[in-house]
Amino acid sequence: MAGECMRLAATGVEVDGSVFSPFGRAVLHLLGWMPSRLRDRLLFEVRGAAVVQKAVQRLIGGPRDVRVHFTAGPIRGSDFECSTAERYFLVGARYEAAVAEMLRSELQTADVVYDIGAHAGYSALMFARVAGRVYAFEPSPFTFQRLRQNIGLNHVGVVTAINAGVWDNETSLRLVEDGSYSRVVEGDVTDDVPVAEVRLLRLDDFVYRDGEAAATFLKIDVEGNAARCLAGARQLLRRSRPRVLLEVHDSIEERDCLAILAEYGYDACAVGVTGRYPCHLMASTSAVEASPIA
Repeated sequence: MAGECMRLAATGVEVDGSVFSPFGRAVLHLLGWMPSRLRDRLLFEVRGAAVVQKAVQRLIGGPRDVRVHFTAGPIRGSDFECSTAERYFLVGARYEAAVAEMLRSELQTADVVYDIGAHAGYSALMFARVAGRVYAFEPSPFTFQRLRQNIGLNHVGVVTAINAGVWDNETSLRLVEDGSYSRVVEGDVTDDVPVAEVRLLRLDDFVYRDGEAAATFLKIDVEGNAARCLAGARQLLRRSRPRVLLEVHDSIEERDCLAILAEYGYDACAVGVTGRYPCHLMASTSAVEASPIA
């Protein structure tokens, strides 16, 4: 890594310190050595955590784009382009730790993974460590370039990046661009926010019409629209029986997803129970080692 290499031990990353001011480096050193549980609570859990995050960004001269090198965690040894305001940077190797722990025992070399809502590629790099093939779906034109860059940085040949979202029909809709919170919307957008026209496809078409390899593992994180993805994958659920990892953002999304999965004999369990949304569910047609949904 060029410049002054700073190792942030508690987050498991290294970053070029020369892009920060001396004061910014001092703040990063503090964050980098702070116990992870305390840091996570201050930045994400306490009331007013968003204000704390903004204050941290001001203190380090951000938000700004940086390249980090992971020295620990599920993508240890990888380089990753991200923003200092993103969780990839703020929590580093602990990013979605409960999910990463579950995947270590869940994934196999024979798996074909569909990473739906791949964002900048962290999960695709994680899947590529084990799975034989990964399809990374990302609808945002801007974020798709980040995804391709992070795949290219690490020379990951098993990942195929696809600039499309996944839906219950083949169409194009508007995507409200908001980083990892970007979401597809139907109808008019009233807020003054960046919007992109994006392509959406059905997984059943992708496999049974276009001839792509059927998934054995689905990861779906699409900011409230997971049920729309599953509704376009009914043949896949019935014929291929993939395991399904969902991030759900409210009780309605959870209810609708579980209803579709139940039609095909799936049981769902919680991963890393937090008692709040968003949360992760793991679903399969066989027993899963996790906490059962009440």
